[in-house]
Amino acid sequence: MRQFDLDTKLLHLSRDDAFTLRDACQGVLVTGGIGSGKTSGSGKALAGAFLRAGMGGVIMAAKPEEADHWRQLCTEHGRSASLIEITADGPYSYNFVAAELARQGITGLNTVTECVMRVLEMSRQASPSPGRGSEQFWEDTTRQVTRHTIPVLYAATGTVRIADLLRFVRSAPQSPEQMHDPEWQRGSFFCECFARAAGVLDDATGERMVSYWRNDFATLDPKTRGNIVISLTTALDRFQHGWLARLFCGQTSFVPELTFHGAIILLNLPALTLNEDGIIAQQLFKYVWQRAVLARNALPPEQQVRPVFLWADEAQYFVNSYDAEYLSTCRGSRACTVFLTQSLPTFYARMGGEHARDRVHHLVGNFATRIWHNNACAETNEWAAKTLGRTLHTRANFSEGHGSTSNVGLNMGEGTSWGQNWGSGGGTSSSQQGSSSSSNWSSGGSVGGNDSRGRNRGHGQSSNVSQGYSEQMDWLIEPGAFAHMLKTGGPANGNRVSAVWFQAGRVFRASGGNALMAEFVQ
Repeated sequence: MRQFDLDTKLLHLSRDDAFTLRDACQGVLVTGGIGSGKTSGSGKALAGAFLRAGMGGVIMAAKPEEADHWRQLCTEHGRSASLIEITADGPYSYNFVAAELARQGITGLNTVTECVMRVLEMSRQASPSPGRGSEQFWEDTTRQVTRHTIPVLYAATGTVRIADLLRFVRSAPQSPEQMHDPEWQRGSFFCECFARAAGVLDDATGERMVSYWRNDFATLDPKTRGNIVISLTTALDRFQHGWLARLFCGQTSFVPELTFHGAIILLNLPALTLNEDGIIAQQLFKYVWQRAVLARNALPPEQQVRPVFLWADEAQYFVNSYDAEYLSTCRGSRACTVFLTQSLPTFYARMGGEHARDRVHHLVGNFATRIWHNNACAETNEWAAKTLGRTLHTRANFSEGHGSTSNVGLNMGEGTSWGQNWGSGGGTSSSQQGSSSSSNWSSGGSVGGNDSRGRNRGHGQSSNVSQGYSEQMDWLIEPGAFAHMLKTGGPANGNRVSAVWFQAGRVFRASGGNALMAEFVQ
């Protein structure tokens, strides 16, 4: 039995720093805008490393060209013989209901119920307008209907088929009185299943099943009951037609556990060509594979040791509420997860429902390694900057000034002054027989003036210089830098792609911190 050392080096990020298998098991999230080189740069490097290490895995396909990309990678790294390609018209099929029942028997009925609930969630999210998530009442009631359908079908037929599940629910009683109507009983598939299951179900289980349908379901408001039936049957009806019926409701020719032995299962069901059916099919298989991975530690040792990986480029098409739970526990099962997407808002939009942002950040918080390529999304860049954090920066300052003044002048003076004064005066007096008279007059004037002339001259000059520094806390990398400092490959960049590689709890020797600049050849 081949041994897989968790400290095996998968990639050399610098002369002294390597990315190991242990690191890969903690999850990798890659973000980058259109044309940033995330798929042909870090994505290609990681994929090649996984294949060379002998891992098995599941590959999701959003674009039609994804299959060609992985066929080429498998050829380059000697893994073509391990590739199993699942297509809409191919020979492979997997009956997820029958497989779960075969694996767990009657005790696995709750697992089958959860599979059905995941199909309902996937159908809602795959819709072009997913809208708000179901209220808790509708989700709980639908789960209750499914849980009280599957045991009866399994006891009556020995298996559970999607077609039988839909037929059973559609023929369920509409009122408590109807259950006692002989005419209704003769034509009801519901009653037929209960009659066939009577000899298999124990009395307590049988009574519990009958009680639910008679006292709970049949007494619901007709509109409420109708909505429950429609929501269930509409989502599952697609599995009765076309390639979905062949792939998931026929015979089982492959199982997720093949990856534990090195198989690489390529889900060539592109979301961009098969649309909602392609997304639902891949999400369904991803879910059952994740459940199998988490349960693998209870299997024989030869099924536990080989590392496996889940790969999703354009991962926003394939995320659901179970992914965060899976990522938080899959490390112990030697499972590596790599999600590639353009930005955080693409996850918000696809996750949908209430508190979508919180659920997305719950999901991405489980990725210990994050690789940021060139991106024009301000929110994603700010998230990257916040993740890297702030550090102490030394900032220098310098100023220099020069000034001069000048006076040109010559003091010299010359002046003259002159003046002239003049004056004259006179008077007369007379008296006659006791009276007298007199008169006086005077006149005068002056003339004068002066003038002066002068010039001044002088000179002055000044100069000053000052310098210093200050320490401030600021971003390790500014958010805006993610939009201009990273290479995007192609001839303009010598076919080289650069990215900021971050890993929680790591101190890279090349940088002295938990992030470094990495380059990849396309």
